[in-house]
Amino acid sequence: MRKIAEQVWYGLVIYRTISSELEDELSAEIATLEKVKDAVERLHREGRKATANAVISAIGGGSKPTVLKHLQTLRKPAEAADDQMPSSVLDLAKPVIAEIFAQGIKAEELRQRESQERFHRVMGDLEAQIEEIAEAGEVLETANGRLTQKLEERTSNLATARRTIAEQQTHIERLQSDLTRLQSDLAQRNAAATEQITGLLDDLGTKIAGIAGRLESAPPVQADDKVKKENKEQEG
Repeated sequence: MRKIAEQVWYGLVIYRTISSELEDELSAEIATLEKVKDAVERLHREGRKATANAVISAIGGGSKPTVLKHLQTLRKPAEAADDQMPSSVLDLAKPVIAEIFAQGIKAEELRQRESQERFHRVMGDLEAQIEEIAEAGEVLETANGRLTQKLEERTSNLATARRTIAEQQTHIERLQSDLTRLQSDLAQRNAAATEQITGLLDDLGTKIAGIAGRLESAPPVQADDKVKKENKEQEG
């Protein structure tokens, strides 16, 4: 993200630089010396003052510094009118001036062509940077989509796990309730069985004690002769 931000910032800087250069060049093309001179003459014919703002309005654009520079250039010949060269000298200088002017026009055209080429190169670089940023944005968008999908899947899995845990917790609570009820029933049955066994043992003890008492109070039993004879035979 930081690299993308740096590329965007670099592109904006280039764009502002190009815009400033183009603005200066366009202003120089709009507010030429000839146009400023024509505008001044027209304003004077209309009885108006040839201020920089009035000239810019008359020619339909241009930067104020450029217009002020041309106004200053136009005022200098008027201030030095007494020092003008003779017309014969001017006639001799005209071819040289024309050649210089032609060379200046060629140089200006070359400079403008180089500026346009530089502008196109910079704009190409800027468009390439913008394409790279767009591609990076698409990559980030795709990655964001995948992460969003994974997040949704994990959120769904988490919700399912929570439902399962809740169901298991309910089942455990039900089992614990059943276990508590069974333990209570078992304790009650154990108590009842213990009480029943104790009662049976008490009854059995009472019966045994009664039998023992009857045996002690009963007369001794005499063995008959046959039994005695068999006992003697066995002993012999």
